[in-house]
Amino acid sequence: MGYLACVEKLWDVDVHAASERDVCELIEQCTAQVDATVDRSQLVSSLAVAGAFSDVSMDYVTPRVQVLADKWITDLCSILNLNNLGSCEFNLICTDRVHPYFSEPSTKSQYKLMHSDAQPGLLMGEPKWKKRSQCVGAFMWALSRLDASVMSESVVFVLPVTLALVDDYEYRMQGLRASCLFVRNAEFARRSGTGSVLLSSIRTCLVYRSDAPQPHKLLHTAFTAFVVVADAIQVDVQEWWALCDALVVNYGYVSDKIKELRVVCEQISIVCERLGVCVARYLRAFIGIVTHVLESGICVAELQHVAAEQVTALAKACPQRVCVYVPSVVAALARAWDSADNSSGADKLRDEIHRALASLRETDADAVSRAVRSLQTARPGHFDTW
Repeated sequence: MGYLACVEKLWDVDVHAASERDVCELIEQCTAQVDATVDRSQLVSSLAVAGAFSDVSMDYVTPRVQVLADKWITDLCSILNLNNLGSCEFNLICTDRVHPYFSEPSTKSQYKLMHSDAQPGLLMGEPKWKKRSQCVGAFMWALSRLDASVMSESVVFVLPVTLALVDDYEYRMQGLRASCLFVRNAEFARRSGTGSVLLSSIRTCLVYRSDAPQPHKLLHTAFTAFVVVADAIQVDVQEWWALCDALVVNYGYVSDKIKELRVVCEQISIVCERLGVCVARYLRAFIGIVTHVLESGICVAELQHVAAEQVTALAKACPQRVCVYVPSVVAALARAWDSADNSSGADKLRDEIHRALASLRETDADAVSRAVRSLQTARPGHFDTW
């Protein structure tokens, strides 16, 4: 079996049914038979197949498979004299290994029922690309190695596939990552309007999904993609308010889930950096989230540490209004201080609480002093270092 035949055999493998051993054997055969005399376009096409088994975001790529695929890629890149992919190589990969599956959705016949006026036609079935996961892996690998400066020459291949992945529940994680890769050329994404199109699609993903395999990772990836794309295209304040809305809504769903709650908490400092004093519009809600985490009995020291960091961020972003909440915030910090007695990471948490108190003193030193004295009176000796 020649090199190209071996490549096509690997491409046709059902990756979700084949064993790791079978896949590894095929990759090793392809690597051993790499032929420098093969036409360059065919070598580039085979590079996409190797890349499909190198992208770790795909669930069928195991560490062993990735190592073998990377060796194959190294050999091919040496022959092709490639470091990053140019638009010619990327477009060829998409034409051969990606576009044929995304351009033709699967359909099934729709039959006319007896006594029905409905006309027979076709119903949309499962997209063709979902039956060949390798095409997604090849796309993700190629996009991650595409020279960002030539993104404008490949946008007709990148944008439709990225939007399809973002809209799909099963492959949304890949779509969100592809969105971040797309806006590496921030100027093109901003001036062409493609970044705004992506952001509109990403905005629909800022919702907690309990049925996802790893809900906290999906939520984190969605928030990260929104921030990356929004920063790249330099959105106005309304878009950041939309992110704040999503944080408040998601908090209602994840208030008793530690991993997801941490994801929501971590975004507060991010919007503080972008909004500055304009975060005052959501200050009451964000203070409520932070104090809940600091006071909650289900929260571990690591999560409370994140919440204390958000106190500092809010105080620096909006000192004019945070001072109003000093009594409730100091009380919440005291609860977290108490809970740190017998927990791992207690020293780190207490150091962060000290920093949070310092930032609060910059907003209203008198209010903080009164709150601390009240605590010291109620529990002598317990808050002496405050």
